[in-house]
Amino acid sequence: MNLRFDSCFSCVKLDELSEVLEDTYEALNAYAPWRNGRWPTRVRCMTHKEIISGRKRGAGHGYTYLRQGEIWLNPYMSVFGLWLVFIHENLHHAFPDATEEELNNVHVPNVYKICTGKKLDMKLARAHGLGPPQPGIGDRGYARA
Repeated sequence: MNLRFDSCFSCVKLDELSEVLEDTYEALNAYAPWRNGRWPTRVRCMTHKEIISGRKRGAGHGYTYLRQGEIWLNPYMSVFGLWLVFIHENLHHAFPDATEEELNNVHVPNVYKICTGKKLDMKLARAHGLGPPQPGIGDRGYARA
């Protein structure tokens, strides 16, 4: 996979993230085989304005547009947070009609389990950026802890 990250991401974080990307794509391909390995190939950094604007709507961690081969991530998250939101944003392309809640509470944990063989600790996932900064915002992505 020819995946490119914008230069605004920390090299240290990208080095750590690169250690799990091969397993991540294997899991994504197993979980959504109809994608035939076609996943976004560019990861861009969200701007400060996009992050603040997103937080007002209960988001601010990442986004994607289904017609583009790109996703945007908040570069200030931890490596674990970047990884979870990276999985989440890619899954939007496999399940375009899925709600944020379904992605966060069903699909991301399933892909995580395929990758690691472990159950995702949802409280830890929320602390690292899966779901909105504030719980209880309905379909804006609340991840149950």
